Amino acid sequence: MPATDGLKYLLAKQEIKEIIYKYCRAIDRRDPELLQSLFHADSWHDHGPYEGPSSGFCMFVMDAFKTIGETQHLVGNILIDLQDDTAFTETYWVAFHRIPEKQPIGDLLFRSHGRDEDLFIGGRYIDRFECRDGEWKIAHRFGVHDWQRWEPTSQEGFLDLPEIKRGLRDKRDRAYWRG
Repeated sequence: MPATDGLKYLLAKQEIKEIIYKYCRAIDRRDPELLQSLFHADSWHDHGPYEGPSSGFCMFVMDAFKTIGETQHLVGNILIDLQDDTAFTETYWVAFHRIPEKQPIGDLLFRSHGRDEDLFIGGRYIDRFECRDGEWKIAHRFGVHDWQRWEPTSQEGFLDLPEIKRGLRDKRDRAYWRG
């Protein structure tokens, strides 16, 4: 393989990883513009209770997450099978969601034990990326849930931190500062 092909291959893999990382930021910081930018216009989504166009998923998740507390999505193993202008990926993830008592999320009503609860979910994103007009984006996402766990919420000491040192669910978060 010529060195230039190797460099192109590595750059494509890095761009794909950046899109996966930006997905986590967009969800956790409630950034709908960033989230929409990661998918091709005709992208399809099948994740959790949602199946349909990725543009609809972006609206669904932003609407649903308005009413729940904090979330955090972490990605781990990212395997990328690059085939010209198509890439097939498997990304392991763990997500945390703070669920208020009897909180409806979209058309769902999470179970309740008469208290706020923390939901931990582990799974994988099975994606097909496509490079169109020189830009990699997600063309299809299938979300696999491998496990989940519910626990009573505990915030002991957390709210003692000044707001500036806590994660915020919008563009006021430190990750957006450039000063």
